[in-house]
Amino acid sequence: MKKTLLSMAVVGALFIATQAQAGASANVGVTNNYIWRGITQTQDSPALQAGLDYAHDSGLYAGTWVSNTEFAGDATGPELDLYAGYKKDLKGEAAVDVGVINYGYPDDNSAEFTEAYAKVALMGASAEVDYTIDSKDATEAVQKGDVYLGLGYSKEISGITYGAKAGRYNFKADNADYSNVQLSATKSFEKVGDVTLAVDKADGGTAEAVNGDSDARVSVLWKKSFDF
Repeated sequence: MKKTLLSMAVVGALFIATQAQAGASANVGVTNNYIWRGITQTQDSPALQAGLDYAHDSGLYAGTWVSNTEFAGDATGPELDLYAGYKKDLKGEAAVDVGVINYGYPDDNSAEFTEAYAKVALMGASAEVDYTIDSKDATEAVQKGDVYLGLGYSKEISGITYGAKAGRYNFKADNADYSNVQLSATKSFEKVGDVTLAVDKADGGTAEAVNGDSDARVSVLWKKSFDF
């Protein structure tokens, strides 16, 4: 039911986007390693990614995003995310963002899960809370009630945006919790797009089990956005 409602919200918003194209955008990207919260989603292999978004002047938004994945045990296939939410810019370079996202895996529906999230940003600093509200994960690797907490800071210096993030994933499952950090640098090119160099490291529980170690991982992402 949760996925059905979210799908209807996203499809409805994207349909509106085709009727009133202001606020609609798309993006494509390529990375040598798809890393999410410190964990490789492609067994340290490349990924091709794309997304479609619509944002209304009221602050409401919806979108979809897809990437190839590869997990242990030859589990491969696309990841298809659907999300919808509300974002509001406040005074003093502050912003709030709340919404729901469904992480779907069409080739393996048993891995699907849904999160509610809340994010705040102020003058380059940010904080987020992500809470699992539904899960079909047959292995119980992700369960209802899991919580991810994240802090970040970014600053542009001489045309390059430098970023630092730290997070803690708390699971219902025993011995699964882990922490992750990321350092990044992004350079935007007017016609080419954005290029991000990132270093991620994750320690403990699920991270080491999936990554196979606690070594730092370097990734490069190229992303290009298009406004309609």
